[in-house]
Amino acid sequence: WLSLCYSEFRMQKRLLPIALILALAACSQQERQQTQAKAEGAVEKAAQKVEDTLDIAVPIGKDDPAARERERFDERWRRLRSFSGQQRPAQPQPSPAPAAAPQPDVRFVTGTKETLKGLNAQAINSAPVTVPITGDVSGPSVLKTQVFLDRANFSVGVLDGRWGKNSAIALWWFQQSRGIQPTGSVDEATFRALAQAAGGAPAVVQYQLTDEDVKGPFVKIPDDVYEQEKLDCLCYESLLEKLAEKFHTTTDFLQLLNPNAKDASLTAGASLFVPNVRPPVTNDRMDIAKVVISIAGNTFNAFDAAGNLVFHAPTTLGSEYDPSPTETLKAVKTAMDPHFHYQPKLFHEVPDEEPEAHLKPGPNSPVGVVWIALSKPHYGIHGTKDPDSIGYASSHGCVRLTNWDAREVGHRLPKDAVIEFTDTKSEAAEAVGAGAAKTETTAKTETTGTAR
Repeated sequence: WLSLCYSEFRMQKRLLPIALILALAACSQQERQQTQAKAEGAVEKAAQKVEDTLDIAVPIGKDDPAARERERFDERWRRLRSFSGQQRPAQPQPSPAPAAAPQPDVRFVTGTKETLKGLNAQAINSAPVTVPITGDVSGPSVLKTQVFLDRANFSVGVLDGRWGKNSAIALWWFQQSRGIQPTGSVDEATFRALAQAAGGAPAVVQYQLTDEDVKGPFVKIPDDVYEQEKLDCLCYESLLEKLAEKFHTTTDFLQLLNPNAKDASLTAGASLFVPNVRPPVTNDRMDIAKVVISIAGNTFNAFDAAGNLVFHAPTTLGSEYDPSPTETLKAVKTAMDPHFHYQPKLFHEVPDEEPEAHLKPGPNSPVGVVWIALSKPHYGIHGTKDPDSIGYASSHGCVRLTNWDAREVGHRLPKDAVIEFTDTKSEAAEAVGAGAAKTETTAKTETTGTAR
């Protein structure tokens, strides 16, 4: 028996090194697999970086300021399906305001012609509100309305103190979301609701510039795309342009509020009167579940999972040559401060044999500061170097927003969010035709009634 036990012990002793070798081999194989996986992950990340750098390629177009001005007071949006009372989707009723919420102290007047020239922040903020606000009007009342809409997440695009289609549509959606009869015009009840939504904040504030505000670089952007390719960045051209985007306005309007403001005099510590816009969204909070975009109405509406309208902005969509899609798409990926791949074959007005170009990032990039790719090649949501054009001019097929609105959407729109398109060009033509026919029939009926 002892002999048998001893033999078994010797056998196990001989097998132990073999088992150890097999165990080490298994560990080595696992390490190799982990190393290979890490390497493949690094390659995938590098490939993704290259794709983000080079694959953002969409047509870019030229805007017509004269056409933009004509569109500013175009009322045909009211006849589109998105704005039809019979067909618009039912919105959840807003929660009642807390009983302790203070009612804004607002003085209203009528028939007063306003101006912003020569007014400081105190004069603008304390000026009475002239109602109704509709048509081609401008002044403190319009500016207050625009700022309050902006602060309530109903962007009007550029804040300029002048009424127009962007402001009217934003107000229409604000009214509709608050259970107010949507008209797109400002009356006393609507303005009080806006002022309350803004929390009693003043429309214009005095702002002290920081070191980060005045930091460059600032570059001259040439018109030629191949000259742009030589630049290290498509940065702001001036400090005033940078500040204008920060406060959702234009350089001209900043200078209207600050007549003595020049780039040379704007140093850290200097003060400016600026619109009191909503704080920027700088961190991801993916609360947008669905976006509905009106092609003919130039409207971008974002809804949360419960169907609440949580963000509105004007947008510019495809032209007649390259219409935006009519199908439902999804968000695929978001690139902040993207590179841009210029491809002449995507432009109907550019010969295909022209060379391609790769442009560096910057706010003056053709796609602005954000690119959100959609589930259709070369279609996306992005910013712009020309915020004045948003809502009024046609692009070559993508969904353009102001840089500040696009960056916010980039932080709030998750991958696979639904993107729906409505109010196509053909639908808009039918709506306008039906509206014109209805007007003509009404006129004939009224004429016949008078003859009787």
